[in-house]
Amino acid sequence: MTDDPEFWERELNPRVAVPNAVETYGEWPKWAAATRAARPHRANISYGPHPRDLMDIFPAAEPKGTVVFIHGGYWRAFSKDDFSWVAEGFVDLGYTTVVLNYPLCPQATLREIVDSTRRGLKVLIGEELGSAERDRIVVTGHSAGGYLTALALATDWTAMGLPRDPFRGAVPISGVFELAPLIHTTMNAAIGLDTAEALALSLSGTPPKSRAKLTLAVGGLESVEFHRQSEALALAWSGLGPKLLDLADRNHFTILDDLRMPGSPLHRAILETLD
Repeated sequence: MTDDPEFWERELNPRVAVPNAVETYGEWPKWAAATRAARPHRANISYGPHPRDLMDIFPAAEPKGTVVFIHGGYWRAFSKDDFSWVAEGFVDLGYTTVVLNYPLCPQATLREIVDSTRRGLKVLIGEELGSAERDRIVVTGHSAGGYLTALALATDWTAMGLPRDPFRGAVPISGVFELAPLIHTTMNAAIGLDTAEALALSLSGTPPKSRAKLTLAVGGLESVEFHRQSEALALAWSGLGPKLLDLADRNHFTILDDLRMPGSPLHRAILETLD
């Protein structure tokens, strides 16, 4: 593996690789505010001691399952309040939608973020969802949230008092699962990984503890490394029979547009994991 910082910055920093990145993700808070204004929801449900240990729940009227979304931002940016609009694609179809927050680097370490996310999912499943919502859960997340999504399948939930397989499926979107390359990027100034911690927290060498369905989605316009990382996790976790979804003409940010559009390939892939 090369240690050339310029190479890894091009491959793994989408804000460098996508020319109109700021304009694209600048729309997300506006969409989110409109969703919160229009849809009933339970806001800022606390699941832990950190001020960012919060979730919002957008309930379906007659729920037949739950979609959990975990935001990206390389564990150092964004919040649930930027992604309320994910509910637009699922609530009217009968899927309660949960948008999960978590602490950010550098105020928290990545290991603390991992622990926080697991705690949030435990509280959600154990305390906040009704029986119909709890029966069919898919977790999905973008970029750094894609890592946290896959982490849900590498967690021993029985040790936390939950069933072995609390999730029906998982759909990481543009995820990063091997963390050592991030050491050579500018993002690591906030993330603070060293080689030992990066290897310890990487997922390709961690066998899944779940039998849930797994679909790994990547935009067709994303870098070779984003594609390679999803392919490598699919190979490492081949026992789950994972699917790879390559979304043509989507970059690291526009790939999320499909979440708002029922019938789009990504939206359809998420619902298919609930079958």
